[in-house]
Amino acid sequence: MRLSLDPAARITLEIEGPFDFGTTVHKPAGWSWSTPEEVFEKGTLWTGIHVGGEAVGLKLRAKGPRVSVTVYTAEQIEKEQREVLRATLARALGEGEDIEGFYRFARKDPLLKKVTADRRGMRVGRLDELFGRVILAITLQMAPMSRSNAMMRALLELYGTTVAFDSRELTLFPTAERLAKVKESELRSKAKLGYRATRLLDAAKYLAKNPTTMADFDELTDEKAVKKIQDIPGIGIYSAGIVLGRSAPIDSWSVILMSELLLGKTPEHPRQEIEEVTRVVEERWGKWSWYGFAYILNDLENLAKEYPLTRLT
Repeated sequence: MRLSLDPAARITLEIEGPFDFGTTVHKPAGWSWSTPEEVFEKGTLWTGIHVGGEAVGLKLRAKGPRVSVTVYTAEQIEKEQREVLRATLARALGEGEDIEGFYRFARKDPLLKKVTADRRGMRVGRLDELFGRVILAITLQMAPMSRSNAMMRALLELYGTTVAFDSRELTLFPTAERLAKVKESELRSKAKLGYRATRLLDAAKYLAKNPTTMADFDELTDEKAVKKIQDIPGIGIYSAGIVLGRSAPIDSWSVILMSELLLGKTPEHPRQEIEEVTRVVEERWGKWSWYGFAYILNDLENLAKEYPLTRLT
C-alpha cells in the first residue's frame, strides 16, 4: 500500500531539559525511533506512525528544547487526532521521564556516570507504535540480529504502508488489522518467519480485537505492566522487557557485555549465567536498570576505549 500525504498540521513541543534531540530520535546504537525506514539528516527526522488506523507522516526538527513537527496526512486531521498525536509525540520525546532522577543516581555509579556524561540529554522513549514493538520482540526471539533485521525488512516490504511526503518516501510497520488477515503459510514462506509466524499472527489477531497503545501502560506499576503485556500471544517475560522498555533484557549477547562491564569477566557459558547477571543488574541499578542498559548500549563505542569488551555487535 502506498499513500501520498499532504501537510495537515503543525505542532510545537518543548521538552524540559536536559534534552538532546539528535540522540533521542537517532540513537547511536542504530535504534529506530518509530520505523526502521525513517530518515535522519542534518538534524531533521522524517518518520511516521499510525494514529487511529490512519497513516501519518512526520517531519521533526529542534532548536534546543523546542521541537517543531509538521504533520502529513491523506485526509484532514481532526482535533481529537491532533491531541492524541501531540501527547504521543511528547511521550516519545521523553516528556515526563525522570531523567534528573536517573542522573542523580548515576553520579554514584562509575559506569553510569561515564555513559550519562557521554550521552547527556538522551531520552530512551520511542514513538508509540505498539504493534511495531511486538514485531521487533517476536522477530528477535532465538535469532541473531541479522536474521531479525531480515524478517523485519520482509514484513515492511510485504505488508507495511509506504507513505510519500515532503519529497521523501518511507514504509511504516504493518498494522495489526492488516497482518491479522494474512495466512500463516504466507508469513512462513514469504517473510521467512518460521515458527514465529504463528506467534506474530496470533498477536496481530489479539491486538486487532483489543486495540491497545503504549499509553495504556503508563499508569501501571512495572510488575502489572509486564503481566498485562503478556496477554498478547507470543510475548513472554523476555519479550515484555523489549516491548515495554522498562527492564534490561538479558540474552546471551548482553550477558557477555554486562558481565564484562560489571563483573570484569567473559562468561564461558552465557546462557547459563543469564539469571546471575540479571540479578547483578537489578541489585546494582534497581528501577534504573532499563535506563542504565539503554545508555550503555548507546555508548559502546566510548566504553570500548576503557573496557575490554569482546562483543560490540
